[in-house]
Amino acid sequence: MEVTARRTRRAVGRKSNLDLTPSISRLIPMVTSTLLPILLSINTFASLAAAQTTPIPVVGVKTGVDFNTGQRPIRRNINDLFARGGPQWDLYILALSDMQAMDESEELSYFSLAGIHGLPHKVWNGVEQVEGAPDTGYCPHGETIFAPWHRPYVALFEQTLVTHALAIASRYPPSLLPAYTDAARTLRLPFWDWASDPSLPYAVMNDSIKVGNTPNSSLASLSPPNNNGTGGGSGAPSGAVGVKVRNPLYSYRFQEGSVMYQFDNTLGLYPQTLRCKFEELAEDNKTVIKRWSEPWMAEEGMKEAGSQLRDSVYDLFVRPDPRGWGATGFEDPHNTVHNNAGCASGTMANIAWSAFDPLFMLHHANTDRLIALWQAIYYQNATFNYSFPSGGQLGTKMGAILTADSPLKPFHAEFPVTIGSGNATPPSDAGGFFHTSNSVAGLRTFGYSYPELNTDWQTPDKDKLAAQVRKAVNKLYGSSDDGSADVQGQAGVSGRDIDSNLKDKLVVEEKDDTENDGGRKTEENSKITFRRSRSRSRSRSLSASSNYKETEEEEEVTTTTSKDNDGKQPEENNKITLRSSRYFSDFNSSAKQKQKRQTYGSQSLTKNYYYTAELSVDRSEVPLPCTISLIVNGVVMGRMALLGMPMEGIAKVSMPLARPLKTVVKNGEQQQGSQSQKRGVNGDEKMMFGKEKKGRWPSVEEVKPKRGLGHVDMTPKKIIPFLKGNMTVEIRSNDQTLTDPSTVRSLHLEIQDWEYIPRKNASEFPVFQNPRKWPMGIRGPGGHGGYGGGRH
Repeated sequence: MEVTARRTRRAVGRKSNLDLTPSISRLIPMVTSTLLPILLSINTFASLAAAQTTPIPVVGVKTGVDFNTGQRPIRRNINDLFARGGPQWDLYILALSDMQAMDESEELSYFSLAGIHGLPHKVWNGVEQVEGAPDTGYCPHGETIFAPWHRPYVALFEQTLVTHALAIASRYPPSLLPAYTDAARTLRLPFWDWASDPSLPYAVMNDSIKVGNTPNSSLASLSPPNNNGTGGGSGAPSGAVGVKVRNPLYSYRFQEGSVMYQFDNTLGLYPQTLRCKFEELAEDNKTVIKRWSEPWMAEEGMKEAGSQLRDSVYDLFVRPDPRGWGATGFEDPHNTVHNNAGCASGTMANIAWSAFDPLFMLHHANTDRLIALWQAIYYQNATFNYSFPSGGQLGTKMGAILTADSPLKPFHAEFPVTIGSGNATPPSDAGGFFHTSNSVAGLRTFGYSYPELNTDWQTPDKDKLAAQVRKAVNKLYGSSDDGSADVQGQAGVSGRDIDSNLKDKLVVEEKDDTENDGGRKTEENSKITFRRSRSRSRSRSLSASSNYKETEEEEEVTTTTSKDNDGKQPEENNKITLRSSRYFSDFNSSAKQKQKRQTYGSQSLTKNYYYTAELSVDRSEVPLPCTISLIVNGVVMGRMALLGMPMEGIAKVSMPLARPLKTVVKNGEQQQGSQSQKRGVNGDEKMMFGKEKKGRWPSVEEVKPKRGLGHVDMTPKKIIPFLKGNMTVEIRSNDQTLTDPSTVRSLHLEIQDWEYIPRKNASEFPVFQNPRKWPMGIRGPGGHGGYGGGRH
């Protein structure tokens, strides 16, 4: 495609219904003294945009920032912003609508900002395509700079949005002006926390939405939809209260003659972005007679991936990359959101188009938030300290060696930034200086914060701040290892996940064993450790033995429960102990000997195991975009989501298996119990692993726990053979085509088992240590034969 350079800067408000440079003298009679700095800020930003030779800098939002203390306004959860309503919600919707109404040729229009990411592969801000660069957008997917690159990108969108909000606020009547002025000053882009709630925000689900008040002038960009949903009405009335407007969060409508209509892709046949694309064909099964979008299907896709997303995020926090910089791993759950929120065929699922969906910025604001929390916890590694070859983007040559001081094109800084003894913002051929991974490492650069980091300005002690953020992460995404957090608010423990009869039993035991009737031992389970399936893309350079050997010190106790005088299992044994197996150095030791619960720095006879699946593949050998799933007995253990870019290179993902293993075990117990009941098998005639008697598949556990949950043998000698015999691989492209995994020669799978130490309190993370690797064969869903053959 021909690349065209636009070196001239156009005024932000041209061909728009919004004049971003209002006359101050005209407004003075109706403004307060606090509005003057806002108008000067609007004029300054518009002047930068209109300059003929100066690139548009990414400076973030300066209004609402206390430059003495460093306190910045926060980006709010979209659900919270919607529920609060009021001036800030009104301005967010009105400003976003006005951005979308700008002429698509404008440098700071919604269309042009979205086009930075992928299509239409045009030069932005004077940063031209370099020799040896591919015909793509500027976004570096699948690379270390994925995380830092998106920070100035989202900040650029945010500063443009707030500029519109400031100007719109100035048009409200005197009675509302102060409230709307203050709301505009502190407005920041909201985020969608898909890791804690995968449901699509309600605010994005309908093509119309209400705002509380509109300004004293009609805005045509707020036209409510017509009966056919295409918009084009007369605009929102001036000074209206509780008015319904077209929802700019539902979709973006491409303007007449848009360059996007020329691309050879079915998305180019639609006049607006789509969450899930549907077509109705004529009798010839070729002619399309109707096309439409169904956002509720995206809702279902996100809910399906909810457990994996939450656990993927938590795993990235608690098992950091051995190389130090682990924030890039958040690209993996990010990919899953793109595929599932786009139903594999919608705008979000196509990485070249995805930035045009209004959901994109909510999604990436949350990705940036997760990275910011990670940086606060691992502040010693706020950015990476190694080099790597670039896969190539519009402004970067393929194979170029990049570091944390390499330019994040096409984003310019306002002025040179010095970090340490060097210049962190290299000069640009278009004039000015580029941002780098080092220059964007902190949120203060762009004037915003997040709820979990809202005290960073008054907490100079980085270790104290890290502890506060760990506590927030545990509460949002973690599990209640030690009972120190709110059970109902935990990611892995919720009312829906626990038998109602067990909710009151979630307690912390100081000892693992107690005496019962005559000195006999009754084993009490230690802790509850739930995890959801989580995946991430980063290599593990940890050495581990590939052969498992049972030692004398790890002699397994085959009977994990005892009975009282009435032959009934004590109530203490009904607590949940997934991933927990107990070993005794002396099986014949005194029954009265007390065994202490495992603690940090002490030698314990109790071991907890944590399993991960490590999957890697060469992107060039699979159909992109696609999803590679690991499946055991119908349960998806984890997913690797690969987008359409990059098209080459090795993709790696680590998928924790604790949560889906629990599901497999529970399903097996239920099925086994049903089969045993039908055959009249007594309680002792259970299917032993690898020695199936009459059941349909071998079970992991030796003793069937009460209520389908309870004592489960999760030692490697049980779990590893079980996974080897039952795990299959499915490769499904976004068009639903299946690929035989045995034909993908680069596909590699192994299981790792980790010793797991639960966290001591709400402000600490669990500890994972001593991993061991177990190579796995590649089998398709058909079993050992796959789609016609297996590879072992």
